[in-house]
Amino acid sequence: MDLKISKNVQKEYKKASIKTDFSPKSFVSEMKNAFSKGKEDKFNPAFDYILLFVAFVVMFGFLFFQLSSLQVEQGKEMLAKSKNNQIRIRKDTAFRGVIADRNGKLLAQNASSMNLYLSVEKYLDEKGYVDSEALEEATNTLGGIIGDLWKDNLAGQDEQYSSISEKIYSIYDKDPYFTEILVASNIDNETAIRIKASGNNLPGVYVDSGSKREYVKGNAFSHILGYTGNVTADDLKNLEYVDSTDVVGRTGLEKQYDEKLIGEDGQIAWEVDSMGRTVEDEGYVLKEPVAGENLYLTIDADLQEKAYEVLEIGVDKYGAVGGSVVIEDVNTGGLLTLTSFPSYDNNLFVGGISQSDYDSILQNSGNPLLDRSIGAQMPPGSTFKPLVAGAGLDAGVITKNTVYVSRRGYTFTGGSPFQEYQNSAYGALNLIDAISVSSNIYFCELIRNWDMNELVPYLEKFGIGELTGVDIPAETPGRLPSPENKIALSKYSPWLDPVWYPEGDSCNSVIGQGITLVTPIQMANWTSAIANGGKLNTPHIAGYFANEKGEKSVFEPTPLGENILSSESLKIVRDGMWSAVNGPRGTIRGLAGIPDLSVGAKTGTAEFGALNKKGEYEHTHAWVTAFFPTESPKYVITIFLEDGGQSYNAVNSAREIIVWMKENGKL
Repeated sequence: MDLKISKNVQKEYKKASIKTDFSPKSFVSEMKNAFSKGKEDKFNPAFDYILLFVAFVVMFGFLFFQLSSLQVEQGKEMLAKSKNNQIRIRKDTAFRGVIADRNGKLLAQNASSMNLYLSVEKYLDEKGYVDSEALEEATNTLGGIIGDLWKDNLAGQDEQYSSISEKIYSIYDKDPYFTEILVASNIDNETAIRIKASGNNLPGVYVDSGSKREYVKGNAFSHILGYTGNVTADDLKNLEYVDSTDVVGRTGLEKQYDEKLIGEDGQIAWEVDSMGRTVEDEGYVLKEPVAGENLYLTIDADLQEKAYEVLEIGVDKYGAVGGSVVIEDVNTGGLLTLTSFPSYDNNLFVGGISQSDYDSILQNSGNPLLDRSIGAQMPPGSTFKPLVAGAGLDAGVITKNTVYVSRRGYTFTGGSPFQEYQNSAYGALNLIDAISVSSNIYFCELIRNWDMNELVPYLEKFGIGELTGVDIPAETPGRLPSPENKIALSKYSPWLDPVWYPEGDSCNSVIGQGITLVTPIQMANWTSAIANGGKLNTPHIAGYFANEKGEKSVFEPTPLGENILSSESLKIVRDGMWSAVNGPRGTIRGLAGIPDLSVGAKTGTAEFGALNKKGEYEHTHAWVTAFFPTESPKYVITIFLEDGGQSYNAVNSAREIIVWMKENGKL
């Protein structure tokens, strides 16, 4: 193809290109003239492409010139506007997952609430320091609106602040992660309106319309559920899933499963002016929040409330300091009831408990904050004897028919006395009889013909001295009665000799005295192992989680041990516990005679404290642990009354609960 351009067109193009009043419009006009003058010339159409290319270059240059002008001449004005109007991204708080019992009855839910926050970033100068004058002015204004509300979440904390600004300084200085500081929780609507009306004088101050935790079933559930609290600097350092304005679990299940319950916050972008005020009514959703998973428990709410009621009456009636009820499914380890009395109202802790309420709880002699079900480490008394019986059978030290004689007077080789409870004498006893009458002498004879160091491994199999792993914080391990532990303990306890006495220490240990300590949850768990034929479960409260999509995640913990004793040995122990309630020499008559229900049990009256002039202990704990129905065990109930007198006091409470379960279709 011939790409030559006619001479006439070239000449006219040169004239057009040197004009002093050049503009894109004049350029196009001149090019038209060039074309008209070149009509008579015969030239190649390829010239059109070159012409278009040149036009494009000229037009692009013009646009570049205009853009440069926009940036240079108008840049200052645009920058000023950008400083005055910015985008702020705030989180859209996810709803915390609710907690319900095994039947779907709500125990913990979310109620509407408004919280007051201050954004520290609005008070930072160019060097990143807090503008104290501006902050003081704003907080003084804020203090005049909210009064002492900012103090509400300080009870129980080490630091007390004299003003809002001091509180903000202290929190921010400790950890600059706290760019959004919670000033006050759960403010009312009238206060929120006043704050918003004063927005011009309160830069960076905003009210978040969110939710607060609400516990709907009262004190009976406080130790199980626990409570939530505002995030701390330590939380930010230790928990990757929280930020400075979050609410986290502090105790109980709220703490244990916090990460699953808390959910994932969303994000909303808001355009704000230089005073931190939103420019538009609606923000732009960057990320939708995902609600926390809902937790369904193994707990039966109706049974929990009944157990708490019975426990409260029993503590008052028998003059006990406090008590506990544990009911466990012997096959799964699922807890139907985990009750401790006295308790407290966990709603008081939501958003921060007042100092007066906190002091009232601390001054209660019953120690309401102690969850006795998992934290009371006490001597078990004679409830310990079935474990020793099972171990002796498994080791071949005794058989079901081994006989020892129970007599009134009994003296160790070194001359120390040992006797039956209340100085009784039962005569010749086989193992079933010994469990039935709860003979101290029988089990003392058993260990005198054995060795404590050989018994200890069997006790360890039952979980003595170890945590059960129940899914609630603050569990304590109790104490294993071993020679090694006594010698170690003697370094800190002046009343203990650093020597293990083969007769005295061993005999005290096998009857649940001496240095032996257990918790109610441990006792319920070892009784379950006896009842189910040798599986030591991991007791648990969580049943399953369910997310927004309806997907379930069932909680199935691994057992702590299986086949811990032979089935033959455990059957004999169960027969002994059945006989203690129903046999001819039974001593737990209070659990006999329930229509169409047979119960096997063991009681304990654990002595503690000082001896009186008669050489008797002035204080005793009342224990009972039982399984039912005996022909096919399904549940275990363990009741503990701290300083609650004789064991039959606990038996009376157990009977009332078992009968209620039967009458209300819980069996």
